[in-house]
Amino acid sequence: MAGQLVIVTLALVWVWLAGLRFLWRSRRPLWRALVWAYGLLFVFFAVTTGAKIYYLAGAYPALLAAGMVAIDGWLAARPGRARGLLLATAATTAALLPLVLPVLPAADIGWTYPVNQENAESLGWPQLVQAVHKAWVSLPPARRAHTVIFTANYGEASAINNLGKNNGLPTAVSPDNSEWWWGPPNPSATTVIAVANGPAGGGTGTGTAMAGFFADVEQVATLSNPAGIHNQEWGGHIYLCTSPTIAWPQLWPLLRHYG
Repeated sequence: MAGQLVIVTLALVWVWLAGLRFLWRSRRPLWRALVWAYGLLFVFFAVTTGAKIYYLAGAYPALLAAGMVAIDGWLAARPGRARGLLLATAATTAALLPLVLPVLPAADIGWTYPVNQENAESLGWPQLVQAVHKAWVSLPPARRAHTVIFTANYGEASAINNLGKNNGLPTAVSPDNSEWWWGPPNPSATTVIAVANGPAGGGTGTGTAMAGFFADVEQVATLSNPAGIHNQEWGGHIYLCTSPTIAWPQLWPLLRHYG
């Protein structure tokens, strides 16, 4: 909820609320449809799931435009009102910028995490990739040919695929959201280097889950970040899994999840 006040800046909250009122009172079905769409999506994204504050960002241009039409006469009545709104918008945008964009040093963004997690979710990615690389090079070359890197979410897969491509790491796969469509991995793979989320990412039972699909699961690393931010990877683990008990074509659909 607080994220919605931040994403459009506090000075403009009353403008998009005026836009909602203007669209509803227009009695035009298409304009009222925008109000219904915003209300339903607000309940679904901002109240129910609450995962990302930017999920509703696409709705605000229409609401702000409608709000500006609604308050046009009020602004024109006194020239200073438009200037005051502009200054208030600039001031509140500058004040809230650290909550929206990564402008602070990594060690100073912990207080922003409860409102907007995005700025902190990439912290620790270099260390994650280093840990995966260490597990990878520990394997004999012949075994690497039958090894895949598996991550719990698409962010971890992206970290490995972008930061690890110059280190000789293979393309990581993940069953998370649309990343699932890039799998399954090599059907002949018998070894998996699995990256699991920490408690904040819901990964506390990953080792037990992997043990249900592989005969041997060994924890080889624990994840953290230099800033000490308890993001999704903090407290997670890297597992070395061998001897799959189910073939990849049957296993891959079972691993798919949305998060």
